[in-house]
Amino acid sequence: MITARQIEEFKEYISSGRWDEDFGYRTPDGQAEMLDFMESLFELCELADEVLTKRLYQNMSGS
Repeated sequence: MITARQIEEFKEYISSGRWDEDFGYRTPDGQAEMLDFMESLFELCELADEVLTKRLYQNMSGS
């Protein structure tokens, strides 16, 4: 399970510019791995949005 603290730490890692800096130092394979991770993160966010939307809809409809 991912903790809220880990999410905040990763958010800080991205917003601080360290992700971009690390990306620049990676080999092409390492860069591809970082990009794949970010793509997976986007997919996770889409899934979380779907689940949350469904849950909120159920709560609003009284189910």
